[in-house]
Parts: sequence; structure tokens; C-alpha cells
Amino acid sequence: MSVRRRLAGTATVVAATAASAALALLPGTANAATQSTTANPLTITATPAQPGPLLPGGAAKSFDFTVTNHSGAAIAMNGELSGAAHGALPLTDGDVKLSVRAVHAPATTSVFGSQDGGFIGSFYPKGGHWGSTFKLPAHSSYTWKITVAATKAFPINDDRLEIGFGAVADKGRNVAERAMPFHIGAFNLHNGGPIVTEVSGGKSLTAKQPLTLDVSFTNRTGLPLAKKVYPWIGQGSRSPLSGVTLAYDLWDGKRWVSLGKGDAALPVLPAHMANGATVHDKVRVRIAGWNNTARSGQIQLEVAYDGFYGAVVKNLQAAD
Repeated sequence: MSVRRRLAGTATVVAATAASAALALLPGTANAATQSTTANPLTITATPAQPGPLLPGGAAKSFDFTVTNHSGAAIAMNGELSGAAHGALPLTDGDVKLSVRAVHAPATTSVFGSQDGGFIGSFYPKGGHWGSTFKLPAHSSYTWKITVAATKAFPINDDRLEIGFGAVADKGRNVAERAMPFHIGAFNLHNGGPIVTEVSGGKSLTAKQPLTLDVSFTNRTGLPLAKKVYPWIGQGSRSPLSGVTLAYDLWDGKRWVSLGKGDAALPVLPAHMANGATVHDKVRVRIAGWNNTARSGQIQLEVAYDGFYGAVVKNLQAAD
């Protein structure tokens, strides 16, 4: 993972993350939704949602879920939410609308916002705040209804949306969680593919001799890009050789233009970039600082784009 992780979430959601035992679904992954063990007094069940796909800007779908306390004592539980898409583009606020309503439970409020290309959220008693708990009586159940919609802004390059929901008690020792998958867009769309990232070029550089890399991004999502994509290049936080500062330059066809040090933004992939189209960048990598007793070593260089966790890693050999 790079030292850089741009957060797309709202300030409210980001601030609450540290206090939450969130069901963190990473973009492009599925939640296995492991059910509780026999020692766990909590279980969770869910009804099916209405059949058919979610259409961006179309009708919402809903389903009920029930949390049951099988123990002989009341349990204080937190309500957790998450969301993840399958596909190349990260999700941002405004792409998905989600609400939680009490069916047979205390009046409920929910918050749901984007972070790191997916969504994170919580539901809690009305008038409370993130971290407020429901008191679920012994041998009792609470039921809620989740309503979810893909807005017109949803990036149609992604083909699936998974909503995670669950209950956490006893400081995370007892968890009951499930996930509900939704197909996004008409079934005849061939969306859901990747943006293929490739990095080629030299493998070694010195304080006096930079190296040049060819970086390319190819749209293989199946459709033109629904929104801009923001690529970047940077040094991996797990680089074996630390204490080295890299700087980057971009060739604009006539001269090298400085991109800066540390992590640097590459040219934006434009919205409506055609499926199958490729953007090529020529990047020069320089050693801008050496604060290490080692005279040489390996550095990990990452190229990725915001919201995408599968960064392309290139190992470089650096010498003072």
C-alpha cells in the first residue's frame, strides 16, 4: 500500500471510522458474511430484495433484516453498514442513496458516506450519534428495513454493488453480519471490467542518473468512463530502502515538467474516455534526497488511481 490514500468520504464518516468496528468492504471485493459462532449470542437474517437490477436513476430496492439475541441477558449492540462496487471506478458521495428504517425496533437514524472508493456507515437510535447502541432484550429480535438506490451519478462502468449490514457487541467480540448483492445496470451491458495499468522501462537509478518509465492506462471496463479518474505515482510505504526521496517529471512532448516529490498526480483520465482507449505517460524518476547510510538498495514504486487498491508495483534499484 502506498503512503498516500486519498479519502473520498465526508468529514463525518471519516471522523467516525476510528471509533467504529466497521464492516469494511474494500472496493471490488465481496463480503463473505461469516455468520456467528455457537458462542455468539447474536444472529442475523435477511429477506430477499425485489428481483432485477438496480438502474442508475431508477427505482430503489429494499429488504428487511433481523438481529436476534439468543442470550438470557440484554445486549448493547452497534449497527454497522458498508458498501462496495465491483468494477474499476471508485464510488463517491451521491452515487448511492441508502436509508435504514425501524420495522420492529426503536426509532432509527443512519449515516452512510463514501471512503476509500467504497462506503462506510452506521445505524443507531434516533437522537443518538455514531457509536450509540441499541439495547436488544434477552431472547428478542429487532427488525429494520434497508432501502438502497443507485443514483444517476453511479459509475455505470461498475456492474455490482454489495451492501453490508450487521450488529457488533462486546467491543467487537460478538459480530453478526450479512451482505446483499445487487446487479447494476441492464443485464445486457458488458461492464465491470478493469482499467488496465502498465508500467515499463528502466529498473535502476542513481543520484546522478534518473530513469524513464512508460506508464499506460487502458479502459477495459466495457463502457466509456462515467467520470474522471485520478492516477498517481508514488513510493510504496513498504520499500526495503527507506530514507530516499523520489521526484517525478512528465514529458509533455517538448520538455520535462516537474510533477513534484513524494506522491505525485499523473494526468487525469477524462470522463467519456472510450472503452479500449489507452492513455500513455512518459515519466522521469529522480532521486531528490538520500538520507540513508546504505549506499544502495531496492525501492518500491507504485502506480494506481484513487479508490483502486491493486496498485501496480515496480521494484527499482537505487544507488547513492
